[in-house]
Amino acid sequence: MILSVVTVLLLAGTSASADAAQKHRPGARKADVRGTLVSLPPIVQPGTAPAAPSDAGTLVATFTPAAPGSIVTLERQTRRGWKPVSTALEDGWGSASFAPAPGTYRARTASSGRTWVTGAVATKRWRASFEDTFSGTTLDATVWNDQKREHESVYAPRTCARTDPSARRVSGGVLHLGVALDPALAGTPCAYTSTRAAGTTSGTSPYLLNSQVATEHTRLFQHGIVAARIKPQRAKGMHSGFWMLPAGTVYADGDPAAGAEIDVMEFFGDNGRGTETISSSIHYYQAGWNKVSLGDPVPAARRILAKRNDWWDEFHVFSVEWTPREYVFRVDGREYYREQTAVSQAQQYLVLSNLTSDYELAELTSDELGDTAQVDWVRVFDAASASASRTSSGRRTVR
Repeated sequence: MILSVVTVLLLAGTSASADAAQKHRPGARKADVRGTLVSLPPIVQPGTAPAAPSDAGTLVATFTPAAPGSIVTLERQTRRGWKPVSTALEDGWGSASFAPAPGTYRARTASSGRTWVTGAVATKRWRASFEDTFSGTTLDATVWNDQKREHESVYAPRTCARTDPSARRVSGGVLHLGVALDPALAGTPCAYTSTRAAGTTSGTSPYLLNSQVATEHTRLFQHGIVAARIKPQRAKGMHSGFWMLPAGTVYADGDPAAGAEIDVMEFFGDNGRGTETISSSIHYYQAGWNKVSLGDPVPAARRILAKRNDWWDEFHVFSVEWTPREYVFRVDGREYYREQTAVSQAQQYLVLSNLTSDYELAELTSDELGDTAQVDWVRVFDAASASASRTSSGRRTVR
C-alpha cells in the first residue's frame, strides 16, 4: 500500500499545494544553501492514531540553513528532463519528506533569487525482512518473549520491580507497554536507595510489574535499518524504550564490536516544563562492569512535534541505521545523532520496554499506573546490508 499523500500532509501539517504554501512566511535565508536528498525505507509516519505501514520508499530533502515554511519541490527524471511531481514545506529541520513512486528524483527550493538543487537519488518499494504490526489480542509468542530479569540492572537497579506479561497487552493493533502493581506483594513496601550523578535518593515504593519483551530467542539482526512507530507514555517515574542487545546478552570487556547496547529511543515522561525529549545512546563495558556511554537526550528532536502537541500525543517512527561503520539515529526520517564509535558487528536482538528504575521511583504516583507506551509496529529493513540508505548532497544552483 502507498500512503504518499498522507505521509506528506501529516508531516507538513498543511496542504502541500503551492497556493497553501504561499500563506506561510518562510524564514529568510541570506547565506548559500546546501541541499541533501536521502532515499530511505518507509520510516516517516507521524500521526495521532495507529496506521498500517507502507512499502513505498521515503525521500527526505534537507536544506541548510533551514527556512521553515519554504516550498520544496520534488522533481522526477524523465526522458524529457526533470518533471515536478510534488511540493511540501520545510519544517524546523529545513526538511521535507515525500513518498513517491519508484524512480530517480531530486529536490529544489528557492532563496535569494536562486534555485538550490540537490543531487539525484533513486527510490524503490521496500520489503521488510522482519515486521510485527501487533494485530489481534495477544503478543506473538513465536517472536517475542518476556525477559525475566527481576530486580536486575547493573547501573539502574529496579529493586522494586520485576517484568511480567500482565503489565502489557495487545489491542487495537497496538502493543501497550505498561507498569502495574505486583499483586503477589500487595501491601508490602519496598525500600530502595539510588546513587547517581545528581545525588542519592531513597524511599519506599509498592512492588511493581514492568513490561519488557524481546526477540531474544527467535530473531537476531546484524546491520540494516531498525524502526518502530511509537507513542510514548506521559507518566513520569517510568521510561519507555526501543533498544537492541547482543545475542545471549553477552559483552566482551572493552570490545563494543563484539556487542553493545543500542538504545534507539528512550523517553522519561512529562517533566512539566515542555522541554521533554527523547534520548538515544550506545553503551558497552570495560572490565568490572565499568560502563562506557555515548549519546544523550536530544533537545533538537522536539522539532518533529506538531504545533501545541507533545510526544505522548503522537506516534513517530524512531529508527537507527546501523552499518559496519556507524549508527545514524532518526525520527520520522530526520537525522538527529550520528555515532561512529563503538559500532557493534555482532548479532543483536530487539527489546521493547517500559521500566521503573530506582532513580525515578520518587516521581511515580499511583494515578499514573494506567498509562502505557504504545507501539504500532516494528520493522527491520535490509538487514546484513552495508548501507540501507542512499544520500546525495550538492550545492548546485540554477539561475
